[in-house]
Amino acid sequence: MAHRVAAGQVEAESLAAPAEIIERLPGIAGQLSATHPHADAARFTSAAMDPAAAERIVEQLPVPQGRQDLVGPLRVEYSFDVHLTQRIAKVLRRGRVRRGHAIVLDPSSGRLLAYVSTDPDSFPPTRAYPAASLVKLVTAAAALDLAPEEARRPCRYRGNPYRLSRSRLERPRTGRETSLASALAMSNNQCFAQLAVNTVGREALLAAISRFGWLEAPGPGHEPGEVGLADDDYDLGRLGSGLAGSRITALHAARMAASLAKGESVEPWWVDRVLDGRGQELMLPRRPAKRRIMTPVLAEELRGMLVRTTTRGTARSAFRDRRGRPKLGSIQVAGKTGNLSGSNPKGRYEWFIGVAPAKDPSVAVAVLQVHDDLWWVRSSQIAADVLSEVFCERRRCAPELAARYTGALGSAVAPVFLSDELGRSEEVGLSDDVAQGHLRQGHLR
Repeated sequence: MAHRVAAGQVEAESLAAPAEIIERLPGIAGQLSATHPHADAARFTSAAMDPAAAERIVEQLPVPQGRQDLVGPLRVEYSFDVHLTQRIAKVLRRGRVRRGHAIVLDPSSGRLLAYVSTDPDSFPPTRAYPAASLVKLVTAAAALDLAPEEARRPCRYRGNPYRLSRSRLERPRTGRETSLASALAMSNNQCFAQLAVNTVGREALLAAISRFGWLEAPGPGHEPGEVGLADDDYDLGRLGSGLAGSRITALHAARMAASLAKGESVEPWWVDRVLDGRGQELMLPRRPAKRRIMTPVLAEELRGMLVRTTTRGTARSAFRDRRGRPKLGSIQVAGKTGNLSGSNPKGRYEWFIGVAPAKDPSVAVAVLQVHDDLWWVRSSQIAADVLSEVFCERRRCAPELAARYTGALGSAVAPVFLSDELGRSEEVGLSDDVAQGHLRQGHLR
């Protein structure tokens, strides 16, 4: 593993940050205030490292066993923005979200600006869940790459667009027609099943899913995704339309949204610095280079289609206020919804992913909830409110307001701890659920 070396460090391997720290559940940000606003007040604090930079979340942890070369406590500085995290937690409380995850990611750098989980015990953010109609985005990208003229040909379907049977895998002679953009915005299952079976094919679809990173862990401590092999055309149609066959984590979804910015897969990160008790900066794993998923032209075309989701499609009402006006003013959002029943935990899994502004994205968002019989707000509504916190202030929405959160973190003038009072208030032990293993490879089943 390659490392970056801080000034004055001589033994690179011995001064690497412990894997337990790097793989630590990033959902800790949500524990600040999502469901228990003051439960972890002594555990986390915010620190303004640079007066010109955003505040960050800071935690102090003891040195893990077996690292006698380090002097504790270890000071871990996270990438999460304090104010944005608090605002998102408020959005989730207002929406009475019992089990949900909300992620905000900078698509240019991979920095996680917020990662809030309301109940990480019964609904762990590191676990993979049914991907539902988010798969349609992969199917569309694969079709436009392989056979653009065929993909852009109007889809023809009969009956309920959300119901799929073996007889509906082929294009009917008569029926209603819709464009690819409209089918994506309205999440038409028949159209995407036809596209997967007749245009993309099994091998190309699985290759596209792999290219989007679903078969690998999306970040340290997270599960890789799972994808079914699709034994026949009906299974392939269900996979390509999102009715069955795929599972991903919320972080997979956030990475997928971020790839819409420039067609690249960016590695998410949430640990910015780790200092030991002597104030020395420990080395972090080198961040992988961005990986090309699709051309910038294709990414731009998909964003243009996905704007329809929030203006005329399945998320239209979520991005408008009670008077029917756009919640974000002139800022357009390219997004995709998805929902599917599942188990462990049992309920209705509901997604929203998106980027904004659609023409030149500076923020990617992913929201996942699992609904019981009684629920209060859709994931698209949560995402709209989260993006309002990013782009709006005092009833004014503007793209440049996102810079409050996407700007540089800044660094300490000297590698020292905060005041003794603040430092002592942060000291805690590692929890039992700290990830111990290394990243597992994704797999097809």
